[in-house]
Amino acid sequence: MPLPRKTRFNRLVRGLRLEMHELGANPDAVVGAALARWCKESFPGLPKSSLPARSAMMRTAAIIAFVDFVKEDEFLEATYWLASAYAQLAGDERRKNLAMFFTPPSLTKRLLDELSSSGVDFAARSFCDPACGGAAFLSPIAIRMRDALRAKAFSPPEILEHVQSHLLGIDKEGTLCKLSRQFLAMALYEEVLATGTLPEFQVVEGDSLLEVSQLFGKLDVVVCNPPFRKMRAFEVQTCFEAFEDIIEAQPNLYALFIALCVRLLTVGGTCALVTPTSFLSGQNFSKLRTFLLARTKVLGIGMVSDRQGVFIDVEQETALTLLRREDNGHAPSMKTEVSVVSRDGTYVDVGRCTLPNSGAAWPIPRSLGDISLLKSAAKLSAGLADYGYTVRIGSFVWNRDTRPTYPSAKSAARAKGGTAVPLLWSSDIAANRTLRFAGVPKSNKEPCFVNLGSKSHPSVVKRPSVLLQRVTSNDQPRRLVAAVVSKDLLAMYGGFVGENHTVILEQVSHEPVLTPEQLAILLGTPTVDRYFRCISGATNVSVFELSQLRLPKPERLKAFLAQGYDLAEAARMTLDD
Repeated sequence: MPLPRKTRFNRLVRGLRLEMHELGANPDAVVGAALARWCKESFPGLPKSSLPARSAMMRTAAIIAFVDFVKEDEFLEATYWLASAYAQLAGDERRKNLAMFFTPPSLTKRLLDELSSSGVDFAARSFCDPACGGAAFLSPIAIRMRDALRAKAFSPPEILEHVQSHLLGIDKEGTLCKLSRQFLAMALYEEVLATGTLPEFQVVEGDSLLEVSQLFGKLDVVVCNPPFRKMRAFEVQTCFEAFEDIIEAQPNLYALFIALCVRLLTVGGTCALVTPTSFLSGQNFSKLRTFLLARTKVLGIGMVSDRQGVFIDVEQETALTLLRREDNGHAPSMKTEVSVVSRDGTYVDVGRCTLPNSGAAWPIPRSLGDISLLKSAAKLSAGLADYGYTVRIGSFVWNRDTRPTYPSAKSAARAKGGTAVPLLWSSDIAANRTLRFAGVPKSNKEPCFVNLGSKSHPSVVKRPSVLLQRVTSNDQPRRLVAAVVSKDLLAMYGGFVGENHTVILEQVSHEPVLTPEQLAILLGTPTVDRYFRCISGATNVSVFELSQLRLPKPERLKAFLAQGYDLAEAARMTLDD
């Protein structure tokens, strides 16, 4: 059985890395040699790229094997592998710092098809990718431009001139800019050969966030797979003046790029984005969501179903978003089309959903059945606070906190830790909603007790509670994985502390709607689980999202329970009621 392409790619990159170290070369030289060999074999007569290409390196076994590998695929897939190889060879730190994770051609095609369906004319419009990376968008756009212009009987010089004047790419990484220029020449190989010249494509090395304000409001189409990572403090300070209306707390870099893409557009222009899904719900994206509804119409959101297969070495839930620039002050359109997209670009239309214009999370259906659920949930107003609970995050950060911890109750007693209390971890939450805490040493070496100096410390929880895992994913059977902190544990030790990867739902009412045991069951019901999946765009179970979790009307839920229905049935019937 042949190996999967991704497995073969990883093995071949290891060979390139060994070759690079043995020859004392750098990633530019390795990728330059592979590019030169590929062009020599498949694009004879094409002018050389500006990357270094040593003839001796072009003849190495690792380079030959990698070039043979990329030549097995069609052109756009092959450019994806070569750009990704450079990102791998550049090293983890540089790759993560510049967020060099490239869009698979299947998703690029899907977005460009959406642009065509929305009326974008590739023969007439100006296009820009402000984070162009390895030309994942530039190359297929150039090909579509070429095909559209050929259909209108444009000559090769006219086609090249049009692409040069209507296609712009910008990236901070110089080697990727050089790769992109050569990929464009390869995409337009017949035209380049016919004219005998290498066009000066507009692929510019620079910082889009700070250096393109002269282009604001001038571009017809902006496409982008923006870099995604948390911004550092100095970066926030540098960008704050330009993006004050977007920046909130510790922003993610891609939030600023989304805003940049919108600002680049002329009124009526279209933006196509490949991004993480966290902007749909995260608290730090509240300003961005308000910004988008104030300045654009959200034409569609495609939720990519395959979390692991989109970006190499990244497990990231992904959204494909299409926006149209509107006049500032337009009446916001609160409806958008939603689809579920597989990695190969096939999709299923889910329906239309409503986007709140308050900075709140956007409830996005993940399946056809979620549409009716969201419509019913929109009529609900009760939340955890109405049920008698407050939400807090576990305060103990294991790799920073220096206060004494103990592996067991006995070791805490021996150390005279009279004020020590149980330290509860995400791993203590069992699938059957019970808490795995025995006060004895754990096989994973996590400490069982912590001494904060006083049981009156504000981080010590003394009331009945439900403990949640703070990090879960849509791959798991349940997103809200809960366990009850028993009254016996509270009575025995006087309270507990949650580790930072837990969320604590603390009972603050003497007469809550549901007991902690009942609440833990309710959170695991299909109705509540599906709704939470719709309002959560990240793996973190956040206080912000939990505060927007809509729960069944308390009086109706109690009425159905009194009739003998279990919590799952009662929750469903309350929504249907």
